[in-house]
Amino acid sequence: MIPLTAAMSASKSGGNLWIASLAAAVVTAVVAAVMVFTVGMPVVPALLGLLIGAAPILGYDLARGGFGSNWKPVIAGIIGNILFVAAIFLPAESFGIIVAGVGLLSTLIIWPIVVGAMSPSHSIGKLWIASLLGLIIGLAVVSAVWGQDPDSWLKTAGILFFACWGGTVGAALSSWSK
Repeated sequence: MIPLTAAMSASKSGGNLWIASLAAAVVTAVVAAVMVFTVGMPVVPALLGLLIGAAPILGYDLARGGFGSNWKPVIAGIIGNILFVAAIFLPAESFGIIVAGVGLLSTLIIWPIVVGAMSPSHSIGKLWIASLLGLIIGLAVVSAVWGQDPDSWLKTAGILFFACWGGTVGAALSSWSK
């Protein structure tokens, strides 16, 4: 762990693209894993669902050594995932595909707008492209490793999806910062 933190703090300004992607993916995957495996609790998955929006930003800040220097994008990431969390708690029996569609649209449209508006070093358009690429890569990875019984590994698919999305957004945050 110490060499990883030393490598992360060595690149302060723009940062290393790979380390930023890895840090954002790991932070997002950890938050997603805790969210997915605490489903029986009433409030914890909702709070962690909000934190998924901030996880790539926290990973990017961790990688560039500026953790805690600017909290506006982190708060914006949380705000950008409110509709995602609301979609998760809609009853899937009644709404079915609408739940997935609203969650994906929230991640694709609302999250980049809110984060881009609150972050002085990232544009809304580039964040939208990064979020779109992350969604495509996440869906491609989940589709590629889809098993014979998709219900048995749905939690793992959620973790993989969010790790891919967070890693892609973290790499874009690192490479496209002003």
